[in-house]
Amino acid sequence: MASLLSPQHRDCAFCGKELFGRADKAYCNDTCRNNGNRERRKKLAWYEPIFIRQINNILKRNYKILTQQGIDEHGPKTVSRYKLLDEGFNFHYFTSNLSTRAGEYRFIYDYGWRELPEEKVMIVTNPKQVEI
Repeated sequence: MASLLSPQHRDCAFCGKELFGRADKAYCNDTCRNNGNRERRKKLAWYEPIFIRQINNILKRNYKILTQQGIDEHGPKTVSRYKLLDEGFNFHYFTSNLSTRAGEYRFIYDYGWRELPEEKVMIVTNPKQVEI
């Protein structure tokens, strides 16, 4: 009850202006509340190294290139390795691989490829590659 008789001086957590009103009020207005929460989230956010974003961008580009090749209901499609390279495909980045008697498949999520002789690439799809 002593706190009601002698109110404490409180300041806005963002700009420092004096606060009036509720005892649990932390910010003087919505702008300060938004800015204060944005700064707090920024400090709490996990630091993401730049290479993570770069690798994710490569994977996205590769996936887009594979899906644009137009795999149809007849099965795998064979394209030139150079065609994929010309479109910006990077063969060094993939999310999983699958070894079969036919060879080694590399996948980006559910789309994958297997390198064939004569600089050809067979593009396949396998939904089981993305099962968690």
